[in-house]
Amino acid sequence: MKGDPIWLKAHWGNLVMASWLVEPSRLALHLPPACQPDLWNGKIAVSLVGVEFTQVAVKGTSWPWHDRFPEVNLRTYVRGPRGPGVMFLGELVPKFWVAWMARRSFGEPYQKTKVWLEKRVRLGEPEVAYHWETAERANRISVKGGVELMEPPTGGLDEFLLHRHRGYNAGSGGTTYAVSHEAWKIREVRRFAVDCATGSPFGATYGSIFRTEPDSVLFTEGSTVEVGFPSRIGN
Repeated sequence: MKGDPIWLKAHWGNLVMASWLVEPSRLALHLPPACQPDLWNGKIAVSLVGVEFTQVAVKGTSWPWHDRFPEVNLRTYVRGPRGPGVMFLGELVPKFWVAWMARRSFGEPYQKTKVWLEKRVRLGEPEVAYHWETAERANRISVKGGVELMEPPTGGLDEFLLHRHRGYNAGSGGTTYAVSHEAWKIREVRRFAVDCATGSPFGATYGSIFRTEPDSVLFTEGSTVEVGFPSRIGN
């Protein structure tokens, strides 16, 4: 993406990702044109993610009260005409204008929801918890990590989930965009919790998934991320 125009630049930090491998038949996905599920050992991965956005600038401009916020999203993994990427199934933020801009510019499934982040460090070990509130109940994903940062094992599931540099969605006839950042290191996960038994607001299908043990839980400090301008798939 070097030299290409940047639509958004931000630091993505305190990134928590719980992932489940499920049979493709369990999910009825509306895939973008020319995309197919990117399977791991014959199964499709879905990830519930909490991430802290800071230093947010859109087209080089940082807007007061909109330059930092937490986000919770649900994503799956696809392979499209421009390589492997992610497709978001839902994205929750506490800022109306952030949700509106992302829907309008990228066609992403953003919605404004009460989302908040709790974080602290004890003896060098960080703990973070993302909460979101829906009409049904309060929900949470949390993790406690170790002190040391390490590389994810080469060729493993964690690397498959983390090393994604493109987004795809079905909006506007199929949209894609580049996502650029350095390779993320991870922390040992000492403790975690997922409390979203109904799957809200993503759907009851995901509630039954979230009630089972994840196949992977990742915790990374993240890095500065650059997101390119959206374009039509195939252009």
